[in-house]
Amino acid sequence: MSAAVAAPPSGWRAVESPFHASELAAQERAGVRERMNVDARRGIRDYMPEQHRLFFAEQPFMVLGGVDEKGQPWATLRVGAPGFISTPDERTLRIGGRSLAGDPLASTWQVGSISGGLGIQPATRRRNRVNGIITAIDDQAITVAVSQSFGNCAKYIQSRTPIEFNVEESQESPVVSSRLNDDDHALLARADTFFVASANTSSDAGMGRGADVSHRGGKPGFIRIDDDRTLTTPDFSGNLFFNTIGNLMHDPRAGLLVIDFDSGDLLYLAVDAEIIWEGQELESFDGAERLIRWHVREVRRTRRALPLRWSGVQYAPQLVKTGSWKTAEATPLAANTWRTLKVSDVRDEAPGVRSFYLQAADGSTLPAFEPGQFLPVRLHVPGLAAPLIRTYTLSDAPNGRHYRITVKREGAASTWLHENVEAGTEIEAKLPGGAFVLDRTSGRAIVLVSAGIGITPMVAMLNSLLADKSELTQPERIHFIHGARRSNDHPFVDPLRNAEQTHSRLSVHLRDSQADPGHDTHPRSSVGRVDIAYLKSVLPFGDYDFYLCGPGSFMQDMYSGLRSLNIADDRIRFEAFGPASVKRTESASNTVATPVSPRDPERSSKVVFMRTHRDAQWSPEDGSLLDFAEANGVVVASNCRSGVCGTCATRVLSGEVTYPVPCEAEVPPGHALICSAIPAKLGLGEESAVVLDV
Repeated sequence: MSAAVAAPPSGWRAVESPFHASELAAQERAGVRERMNVDARRGIRDYMPEQHRLFFAEQPFMVLGGVDEKGQPWATLRVGAPGFISTPDERTLRIGGRSLAGDPLASTWQVGSISGGLGIQPATRRRNRVNGIITAIDDQAITVAVSQSFGNCAKYIQSRTPIEFNVEESQESPVVSSRLNDDDHALLARADTFFVASANTSSDAGMGRGADVSHRGGKPGFIRIDDDRTLTTPDFSGNLFFNTIGNLMHDPRAGLLVIDFDSGDLLYLAVDAEIIWEGQELESFDGAERLIRWHVREVRRTRRALPLRWSGVQYAPQLVKTGSWKTAEATPLAANTWRTLKVSDVRDEAPGVRSFYLQAADGSTLPAFEPGQFLPVRLHVPGLAAPLIRTYTLSDAPNGRHYRITVKREGAASTWLHENVEAGTEIEAKLPGGAFVLDRTSGRAIVLVSAGIGITPMVAMLNSLLADKSELTQPERIHFIHGARRSNDHPFVDPLRNAEQTHSRLSVHLRDSQADPGHDTHPRSSVGRVDIAYLKSVLPFGDYDFYLCGPGSFMQDMYSGLRSLNIADDRIRFEAFGPASVKRTESASNTVATPVSPRDPERSSKVVFMRTHRDAQWSPEDGSLLDFAEANGVVVASNCRSGVCGTCATRVLSGEVTYPVPCEAEVPPGHALICSAIPAKLGLGEESAVVLDV
């Protein structure tokens, strides 16, 4: 222990250090021990200053840390009307209120118990800490003799305000498990805050003995879900006291508390901590000075336990300088690497439509994706000389635990999936890809229009919008419009209608192109096609972003109809996935052709399709070589049409091609992915010609 330093009267007045040996060791490793021997003695007191006492009295809740009868630390909450926390004097803290349903420490507080307290006011990003020993328990109130009191900086605290108190509170018993379930994964994936309790109960800890509870904040997703029993979080630069890290170095047991600020759910985790001080893995999160891996031993979840509801969130400005988990670290696989996934569940959504839930076979975290993107899969079908490669749209929002693809039975691959794949089946997949994604920045109302199996990316987009609690601009309204042949052909009907009942900004319109005599008065849909006339009948006058997905003729009709209504081209987005291709127009009205011919030899290139004995002049208006081939009656195998799956790889017999947008798939030597390639040279002469082996 370093030599004692004389402290000013307002700081730490004891000769003995306020830190125990492991805290000092952590400070030493971080290179701040000598500095903290001075700075901490100025900031840590053995009494509460007046501003802390006033601050505690203003709060409607307090975060507490303690240990149960087995020595397991837990972070928990007490709530009450402001004033439920009082300070009879500068060394006494009285916490009234009540324990919440499912509180793991509710029955363990007793005189002599160690306690850590955190008063936090998210709206102003203020927080103050207080630690001590319980000296009395009466009328459910806990009285604490204060041993340490100090303030913390505002770093990483998200600003939100309690807007409703004493809402209906559940008295349900907690659901207890040894693993994280899907709901837990979803909460952790969107969480921007958690609290961690740790302790050093050793008699050798001196004046550093006690329990501690600390705040941790980051961008949604900063809690990385490695598997059902493992989490990893970045540890950012803080007050440099290293109370939590020091306690974990002494005893790796900790208790995490994650709050669902919308529902009031409380998720308690009993964990063992592994501190990652250095190494390549540390580079996986920009701004992290360390990583902490949390090994989960017990999960306790209590529904609607917190009788507070909160305003929207404003993120801490410090988060701008922090990164996010890099995909390359979450999964070391490259975009063109096939990875084994295991089917965890199979569910029927409609006649001939089935959802497959996929998890990493090795239990690791699945890479993130944008709703609207697709998953390339490779199926090894017995009897076929080569595997079937297909791309299926991901049909649910990212949740960190599984992918969901929803497949209509049509064709060899989808038929094989429907007939042979069940829970436990393994298939191969690459990283998700595709450019059909939401623009989350415009703030305009969103219209999701689909037909048939085109509903899949729309459901993923919708679920993502409804679950999104981040700072990204939320649309004022969401209109979900889907057309199917008959009323029982609509997938996801119940979830869609339930979402409409739950979210006031969502309206759902389901349409049947054919009347079903047995369901003439079906309350869930109306009869008729989804066309421009129908859109005009259900959409109020407003400013919209449109997203389209469905059969090619459907999308072309919708696109052309919207353009005829003077909807700007950049406000119409569509899934150009599969054989369908929509031709865009520069303006909504018909325009006079420009004097320059689109087949001007100076700005075109000759393309020869060798096997089919055809050739034609390509110009930039023709799009990709795949589009050009199809326009000239040349059939080429293709699938993703965005350079991800590699299905369209075609041998280039002569000439050069280029890629306006880089491809993710590996291009075989001497070949081109013609869904993304165009001729590299324009102009007269054989040097500009491209000869393809099709």
